[in-house]
Amino acid sequence: MKKRLTEFLIVFLAFVITASLGLLIPKYMNNVFDSEVVDSEEETKEEIEKEEDVAIPIEEPETPKKDKPVDTKPVTNAKSSNCTIKDGYLMLINPNFHVEPDFIAARKTELISLSYNYGIMEANPNNGDNLMDPIAAAYLYEMVKAYKADYPGHELMTRSCFRSKGTNCGRLCLATGTTDHHTGLTCDLIDQSYGSSLDTSLYNQHLEWQWLKANSYKYGFIDRFPSAWSGGPMSEPMNVDENGSTGLFETWHYRFVGITAATEIATGKYNNGNYDSLEHYLKARGIITDLKTAVCSDK
Repeated sequence: MKKRLTEFLIVFLAFVITASLGLLIPKYMNNVFDSEVVDSEEETKEEIEKEEDVAIPIEEPETPKKDKPVDTKPVTNAKSSNCTIKDGYLMLINPNFHVEPDFIAARKTELISLSYNYGIMEANPNNGDNLMDPIAAAYLYEMVKAYKADYPGHELMTRSCFRSKGTNCGRLCLATGTTDHHTGLTCDLIDQSYGSSLDTSLYNQHLEWQWLKANSYKYGFIDRFPSAWSGGPMSEPMNVDENGSTGLFETWHYRFVGITAATEIATGKYNNGNYDSLEHYLKARGIITDLKTAVCSDK
């Protein structure tokens, strides 16, 4: 009897212990699983937060580098007898400093489309594609963006950039080989919200030309033909003289020369604080020694 009681107690205790373990183990496993789920969720949350901190790059047209271009560094492989071509962004093409047809053809191959690469449209389809030097084009794009930021809803367009041929239509048109448009650094600019005519008498109604006059130098561009350097009324014969007169007055014609030179021209560093002409500036810097006979310095 005593032996049976002992066996019964052993079996009963074994049952109790087994039952207790059966309750504890699932609970323990659930706690472990729940802990792993929480840890996994926290890690996933941290990974998402880290990913959200990483900005997705947006592809935009190439913008100018922060450093200023060296204005006299050669920018073309096109050859010419014009002694200023070696002076890069400061090359001078006018009736005294002309270039040959071979230069014009070679220079064209080095240019890019403003409309295709930067979305800057040509206002007059008859002018063809608006081609420009790649570096100048990048700076023009930045200038156009700044204008649009100041005048939301407005669009700055070109009305002729590079030209392969000149024309013989009078003082405002220059023969092939003598126009600034051969440089690949120039564009006529207009916001057609203010009118579609390139007319200097409409300067006061064209806010874009006023904005360009005040701000273009920040982007390396200058008013290429300011009124003060036009060499007399436009009804008179062209006078590109030895003192720096350009012979033209155009409120829409903007030329890239680099930020340093543009700032010095706009602030009149060599012209008593008044807006300078490119011709006078080049002579004052000693790059050109004779504007009338097209002689460059040997420096």
